[in-house]
Amino acid sequence: MLGGYIHDLEPGDVLKPVRYVLTAEQIAWYADANEEDGDWFHSDANPWGKTVRPPTMIHSDKMRILEANVDKERRIAGMTGEGPDLTSDARIHYEYFAQQHSPAYVGEEMVVTCRIIDKYIKRGREYLHYYMEVHTGDGRLVTSYNDLTLLRYQKAE
Repeated sequence: MLGGYIHDLEPGDVLKPVRYVLTAEQIAWYADANEEDGDWFHSDANPWGKTVRPPTMIHSDKMRILEANVDKERRIAGMTGEGPDLTSDARIHYEYFAQQHSPAYVGEEMVVTCRIIDKYIKRGREYLHYYMEVHTGDGRLVTSYNDLTLLRYQKAE
């Protein structure tokens, strides 16, 4: 169910797409946070001659799309004090596979889409499977992404 908490999402839910223009600051902040100091992500010193988005930046896109679609658990707004209190259950980013199809450059529009593939219980723990894609504004596929998140984490009994 869209609009609630992340654990309210159900298989078949299609999240409202998110659009944004990729900036050098976004790339630098993400790269710095991940201790990636390569010139490709901080300058145009690469084969394309343009600053390139890190392939794992899809994780930021996941936060963006959840922020736009999960109204009761806006974690980005919560971290800045502009959203709801962050009292929801803990989650673990359990497993993911990101496939990079093409580079994305500073100044390009990014379009992030997401749908919920599956939700299930295994050994008493609830999991949510997301599938996401990031395209440029003109339709070029940049990244495809499968994510498995452990919801409502608690120690095994």
